[in-house]
Formats: sequence, structure tokens, C-alpha cells
Amino acid sequence: MIRFVSRVVCAGLIAGLLSACSSEDSQEITLTQLLVTSAKGVVESRRGGPPQKVVVSAEDFAKINVPLLQVNPESSGGSDFLQRAATRRDSNPGTVEVWKSSDNAQIFLRNGVVVGTRGVGRDIIAADANMTVRAVQNRRGASGIRSFIVSDGDVTSQNVRYRCEIRNVGVENISIANQSITVDHLSENCTGGPAGNSELRNDYWVQRSTGLIRKSRQWISPAVGYFEILLLKN
Repeated sequence: MIRFVSRVVCAGLIAGLLSACSSEDSQEITLTQLLVTSAKGVVESRRGGPPQKVVVSAEDFAKINVPLLQVNPESSGGSDFLQRAATRRDSNPGTVEVWKSSDNAQIFLRNGVVVGTRGVGRDIIAADANMTVRAVQNRRGASGIRSFIVSDGDVTSQNVRYRCEIRNVGVENISIANQSITVDHLSENCTGGPAGNSELRNDYWVQRSTGLIRKSRQWISPAVGYFEILLLKN
């Protein structure tokens, strides 16, 4: 994700997102306005230090009429906007969605839970997140094993396992684009990894009215750490 996050300030991001949208002039104009405004904000913030994440205004949010995901990397700063490229069902619970950036980096979400990445760095090649997906669907506590196949950055990979516990922290209100959303906050704490003593913590904010994960903080890879993920429009 280091590569595509750095490109949020480039015209290529705008062109890439627009190419995936409808050819209707009104839609292209509104999405262009959103992305130009976002890019300007990131450029200005970089002059004074690390890039700041973009805060989408209520006005811009109202103009978005395509599925859009905002990703805010914790370690590098900044933001990027991803569009949904594909969906599929398989024998596991939930629906897998592929979200793609302007330079073809990808995040795979199963009902909002990260199960894969491409082009991010030390990618998650595959993951078993069935326990987490079910817990999020039911909005209840659960415990079990999560497993990942993580790239070593070349042609090799390693299998890592974590023992995880999920608990429902309670009902909260969050704000996305100045829209107040009532959610159930679920927290996932995991221990394991190659040496057995690594710790991960993921958080999910599930909209009560739709069951969608509208906001999350999830571990992405050993190389890039955690991303905050906001579902702007489904």
C-alpha cells in the first residue's frame, strides 16, 4: 500500500478512479471535485510533515454515487480511495469483495474483514477469517484460530496462526463524512505469529441498521502495519 498511498496526490489517482466510473458528465465532475479537494489537502499537509488523512466533507459525500472505500494507513499517513472491482461467493461465510486502487493495488474483504492484499508489501496471499466474519455478523463475542499465508516479499511465503478473542465493546456513535452512524464496536485481540508471541488487535464498527462494517482498524501486513478502513458508499 506504500506505493498507491503515495500516489494519492497524483493526477493518476483521479484518472484511475474516473475510468472506473460511469461516463455521465455529472458523475465524473462530482468525483473529480472530491478527489481534487482530497489531493490538495494531502499536498498541503505534506509540506509541514507526514501526510494527513483526508476528511471527506458532508457535501462531497452527498455527491458520491459509486461504491467507494477510504483507506488511511497508520504508519505512512495519507489516504487513498478504492473502488470495488469484483465480488464473489464461495463455500465460506460472507461475500468477498475486491477493492482496487488507481495503481492496481488491491484489498480483499470478506464481509468487511481483510482476507488478502496485492501490491501492498509483504502481502496477505490468503487468510482464514471465518471465525471473525461470523462474530461480526452476529455481533457477539467469539474465540478461535485465524490463519494467514503471508508473502516474504519474494517467491516464498509463510503460514502464521493466531489465537484470537473477539468481544462486543458496546454501542457507539461514529462519524463518517459528518454523518452520525450508530454501531456495535467489536474488538479482536490475537496472539501468535511465527514465534508465537506476536500480538494483533483489530477493531470493527458495525452499523446497526445494515450490518455493514462502516469503519475498521485492521492489520494488513508485517511491512505496513495497520490501516483504518472506511466504507463511504456501498
